[in-house]
Amino acid sequence: MYRKGITLICAVMFLSMSLIFIPNTEAETTLTGNMEHIHLNMKESNDLSPETWGDNTREAVMDNPPRAYTSQTADFTRTREWKDVGTWTAMNGNLFDISLGGPVKLNLWWRETNQGQDDSYDAQVQYRFRLNIDGQDAAFYSDEGGGEQHECAQSKPCEWTAQVNNINVSSAPKGTIFEIEIEYWAYSDIEIYYDNASFDSGAAFSSDAIKFGQSTIIGQTVGFDFIQAWDTDPKEAVDGNYIRLLVDGIGLNSSNQRSGYPIIKDGKDYDLNGTSITSTMITWYIDDEYAKVDQSVISFSLTKRSSGAAAPIDVKALDIIGPGGVGNVEDDEGLLGLNIPGFEIILAIFSIIFVSSYRREV
Repeated sequence: MYRKGITLICAVMFLSMSLIFIPNTEAETTLTGNMEHIHLNMKESNDLSPETWGDNTREAVMDNPPRAYTSQTADFTRTREWKDVGTWTAMNGNLFDISLGGPVKLNLWWRETNQGQDDSYDAQVQYRFRLNIDGQDAAFYSDEGGGEQHECAQSKPCEWTAQVNNINVSSAPKGTIFEIEIEYWAYSDIEIYYDNASFDSGAAFSSDAIKFGQSTIIGQTVGFDFIQAWDTDPKEAVDGNYIRLLVDGIGLNSSNQRSGYPIIKDGKDYDLNGTSITSTMITWYIDDEYAKVDQSVISFSLTKRSSGAAAPIDVKALDIIGPGGVGNVEDDEGLLGLNIPGFEIILAIFSIIFVSSYRREV
């Protein structure tokens, strides 16, 4: 009996020491992310952010820029001059260092006002669009040089687009402030639209502002974590199905997920050049038990999926699978609520020692 007690004490000590010395391989997970286009949306209160409202019914902001024309001789003729449409500045800088690249894609939703459509003048609109990064001129476009003029005499807004192939700034350290300035001139009054899912006016450029951590496939659930250079609410992107899971080529609708899913919570902490960033973890539930869960694709975007400025980033879940990222149970806390690498092996060894000791005693 004394020997049995000693054996059990040694086994418990072995178990405890093993839990201490087994390395946590998940902590070594690295981030992946290529240069992809990200769109900075013009927001209310003249803010600038990649975030798009998840509520597709939310109305856009509509502004009337100052009149750019002057009537001459009882409005028989008109002259025009450049007027500021507005300036939109990011309230907060990026959270970590990022690289930048071209092309810079510009877009603005607008229309000629009802009053303007009733007069006898065509708008003949031309725009100037400038992207500033920490006060430095990063990209500039003007219709004036190319002679392009634009009309939108209809009830719904039209989208003006332009592109600058190069960007004058190659990187943005943590805290960099981004800003866009827009000017126009026209022979009629116009109105502009921005800050909703349909009218996402703004500017896009290439950057490594989105980085993916690890993904997990556990039973019927698939999850992944990511970090982003700008602080946006991931729930807006999930509710709007900008961030979604593709299963057998079909995108899951977040509103049709079982109760409690998708789960959005804080993920791991990652270190980027001395800056600690807490990732966001999103997990979906796949109701179809016959679906090819292991072939799921994470489709990531912060703006509408039809946007020509920033295409969704599609990543196979298995391409970024983390250590121990595949399992057969729905509860990701592991046995006895413990998520400890090697715990099951240690427990098996402990059981063998216990049974051997018990049999010798009998």
